[in-house]
Amino acid sequence: MVCELQNIVKTYPSPDGAERLIILDGVSLALDKGESVAIVGPSGSGKSTLLHIAAGLDLPDSGEVFIDGRDISKMGEKEIAALRNRKIGVVFQRHCLLPQCTLLENVLVPTLPYQNKNEKAVSRQRAAGILDRLGLSDRLNHFPSQLSGGECQRGALARALVNRPSLLCADEPTGSLDMGTAEEMGRLLRDINREEGTALLLVTHSEKLAAQMDRTLELRNGKLNDESI
Repeated sequence: MVCELQNIVKTYPSPDGAERLIILDGVSLALDKGESVAIVGPSGSGKSTLLHIAAGLDLPDSGEVFIDGRDISKMGEKEIAALRNRKIGVVFQRHCLLPQCTLLENVLVPTLPYQNKNEKAVSRQRAAGILDRLGLSDRLNHFPSQLSGGECQRGALARALVNRPSLLCADEPTGSLDMGTAEEMGRLLRDINREEGTALLLVTHSEKLAAQMDRTLELRNGKLNDESI
């Protein structure tokens, strides 16, 4: 099992601070290697919160989060950060590329904490290979301001994949793209999921994108529908 969430509960203060609002109410979810799951549901239903917990970017109030069999909810911040960098790739709606770095340099950022001389060469080769696979081989030395929105988003995908993660989490990855570019991004996500065996957890409002996944689950009123829709 690549990713397993068990009885996840997450609450936030209400606007007046008088009570806690239940966002996730005993949610459980499991993904195997190479499996793809889309999470859909109304705006504000907690989809992104669920994905952030699965990615180790947020912690639940209670419940357990396992990545490759390790319970990250019992780890310290540094240990979670190290595991996330090695095992989890994240793509957001906005690409979040560093404007002062070239595309290739942006993709290599997740590799920097672990590089010795030999690893540096391997990482560079891996990054260039992914960018070539994503149709960006002629954009390696371009800065984000010189790229289109779709190119930047593909660069963000390359950055998420450079450390060969077990789990790829994508939060509305096509939300800021036009229809044609969004469809291309969806195909790339699914192709990489199949070819590299990376488990894919996706949050989306797009029915077309969700339909490309192995399972589509609905999050509503803090509960995750465990029947594929």
